[in-house]
Amino acid sequence: MFLNNIIEIFLFVNPLGTTCYETEKTIEAFSNERDEKVKVRFIPLLNFHTVGNIMKEKKDQTLSNRNMFYTDSFNASLAFQAASMQGKKKGRKFLMLLQDKVINDNKEVTRDLFIQIAKAINLDVEMFEEDIDSELTKTAFKKDQKLAQEMEIENAPSCILYAGCDSTCGYMMDTTITKQLLHGFSDENLAFKKSPSNRLSIIQSI
Repeated sequence: MFLNNIIEIFLFVNPLGTTCYETEKTIEAFSNERDEKVKVRFIPLLNFHTVGNIMKEKKDQTLSNRNMFYTDSFNASLAFQAASMQGKKKGRKFLMLLQDKVINDNKEVTRDLFIQIAKAINLDVEMFEEDIDSELTKTAFKKDQKLAQEMEIENAPSCILYAGCDSTCGYMMDTTITKQLLHGFSDENLAFKKSPSNRLSIIQSI
């Protein structure tokens, strides 16, 4: 077991990205397979890199379509933040259902879709609608973008994994994030926790 039995994962995603959606499902599956407590935080990341990479996968790469995708991603990010104010698990559930509707069912990103999903996962809809338009939600989004900059995250999906209570020792993965990698890094950190004499060399190698 890890110290304090905790694995903490920060997953930076574009809220409408197909690869990000698949990675979220991988993280959820990994979490269910661990004996340790796994704390997962989804963080919307919206910048030139994330939008540009996703647009490469689309047939229509015109400027107008890029601008529309950016706007849809921004609105989806605010909706996710609003849902998360009623609990992080609720926020993750909201985001993944939104992605399923947009990616798999080709639904348009609209306010009505947000409300439909909020009702489906039993959010307080009145509170949710108020929070979408609040300055608090916009501030939370800006803080997440600042966190990504501080962690030097530019691409989505990107994942940072910490084990135990030592936040100085973490692993960063981007683009390709698999359960095998997540388990491998977690198990390596477990061995590291049992060998304090190796602490300095392992931190330096990260």
